[in-house]
Amino acid sequence: MMAEEFVSADSHVVEPADLWTTRMDKKFRERAPRIDSRPDGDYYIIEGLDPTPLGLEGAMLEDKLRGGVESSTGHRHSDTRPGAWNGEARLVDQDLDHIRAEVIYPGLFGLQFFTAPDPEYQRECIRVYNDWLSELSAVAPNRFLGAALLPMKGPAEWAVAEAERAAKNNLRSVMMAAEARYQSSEYDRLWAALQDLGLPVSVHVGTSTQEAVFAKFRRMGIGTGLVDTKLGMPIRTVADLIWSGVPQRYPKLRFVIVEGGTGWIVSLLTFMDHWWADHRGWMQPKLNEAPSTYFHRQFWATFEDDRAGLLTRELMNVEHLMWGSDYPHTEGTFPHSREQVAKVFAGIPNSEVRMMVADNAARLYGVV
Repeated sequence: MMAEEFVSADSHVVEPADLWTTRMDKKFRERAPRIDSRPDGDYYIIEGLDPTPLGLEGAMLEDKLRGGVESSTGHRHSDTRPGAWNGEARLVDQDLDHIRAEVIYPGLFGLQFFTAPDPEYQRECIRVYNDWLSELSAVAPNRFLGAALLPMKGPAEWAVAEAERAAKNNLRSVMMAAEARYQSSEYDRLWAALQDLGLPVSVHVGTSTQEAVFAKFRRMGIGTGLVDTKLGMPIRTVADLIWSGVPQRYPKLRFVIVEGGTGWIVSLLTFMDHWWADHRGWMQPKLNEAPSTYFHRQFWATFEDDRAGLLTRELMNVEHLMWGSDYPHTEGTFPHSREQVAKVFAGIPNSEVRMMVADNAARLYGVV
């Protein structure tokens, strides 16, 4: 028998339309992220980035529930499920979907802030978001597990200060970009601080300090861009972090690769271990143990619909695999999570199912 209630390791918000226009410091107010309503639908506007059509979250989910998504445009922010930003409505949706608690990440608005070119502007956008997320999490502290964003364009001290503030505001983890300069020593101050704070460090697909995800879609095409986002980003992130020696130097850090699935993990680790076995004598930085050792010890991964990954779970650390509902995105399982879990986990021992759909995330994030 599967868990009666799930702990989703990957859920999202859709940020209120006026969040930044009403809360940003006055010197940024005229440049604040906003919703631009156009004849063909609503768009997210962030300074320095191309307008992003609203849809893949929230409003487009309603299309899916009505029978199917027919268009990527034409959606309005006001059509989004109230549970995407309202705490009381979100509790109703959680109960409907048998969700005991969920780790909450930004919507497509917030996920793009890592790419914003102006460091001070990025920092202020993130401050506003994290304050609001803390308020949302306070509605149900043991059910809403907020993941704070960290500013990554300015000095490391900014990120350290925001991580410390997030911990004081009872947010459960911090979030960095999937595409960043992890090989750089400039992050050492941050790694040390995060290790001391003890908060899990999340890296969500679709985030970058370099290129906005929708710019990538335009450059590569939607299909290829999606594949690179869902598979290329997490593979590069894991490789960069492990080969850079970060887990070795900071053995108490806990990394969560969010929404990248798990089917690729065994293949990547096998390749990395094989290369390390032959070439560790000259590679720098020097790793004292096989790459898979650091992954099994310090990395967690989330997935929604990944039967291939589940069938290779014995070659991973089953206690570090975590299911997520991805509410309220179209990829998500709402409101049919029980049916989806029963299908994807068919034939897997109940004890392992319970770990992956509830217990692993509850343990990592301290859910009572």
